[in-house]
Amino acid sequence: MLLTHDNRPSPAGHSGLGLDSPLTSLFPAHMRVAAILLVGLCLASPAVGAPAGGAGCPLMMMPPAQLHEISRGFGHGHTGIDLMAPYGSPIRAAGGGVVVYAGGYFAYGKIVDIRHADGLITRYAHMSEFAPGIAPGTPVTEGEVIGQIGMTGRAHGAHVHFEVRINGLPVDPKPFLALAPCPRSTPEPLEEARAPERRRDQ
Repeated sequence: MLLTHDNRPSPAGHSGLGLDSPLTSLFPAHMRVAAILLVGLCLASPAVGAPAGGAGCPLMMMPPAQLHEISRGFGHGHTGIDLMAPYGSPIRAAGGGVVVYAGGYFAYGKIVDIRHADGLITRYAHMSEFAPGIAPGTPVTEGEVIGQIGMTGRAHGAHVHFEVRINGLPVDPKPFLALAPCPRSTPEPLEEARAPERRRDQ
């Protein structure tokens, strides 16, 4: 049995969704087709998040200066996104902040971690070289070159592995780069992660 918009069974012979349904009877006859189309579009349209760059996802600069493609996304055990670019090309700070770590870190290879004013940390991994002066405590500005694209650590192809971390936990970085809508709720962390305790050159 079909129900009408107010949860009453529809009259015999009526589907509840036709041109003579209780919903469309609110409109003049010449407007009912348009009303049906409008309602259909509203029901079929998927819900979307807030626009990128909202309060929860401040917009940042794309780290590779010569981005070719995004080869791997966030999730399924992968804590960031892989941004392919020519080997040795510049990596830029996605936002202004202070370097909190620059060195080797296991499978990440050579990494730079930057803490930003809002408490976010961005991570740049598999770098081939650090830019001169990049060290813990160094302030950087948005767009400043912090190193070069590489393949250090466990990497397949020249790229920078880019992460955004909130309270030490990685979240999907795409909304921060305007590659996806910003979620309306707090971004969901993928896993617990600890900052490196000591430098390991790789």
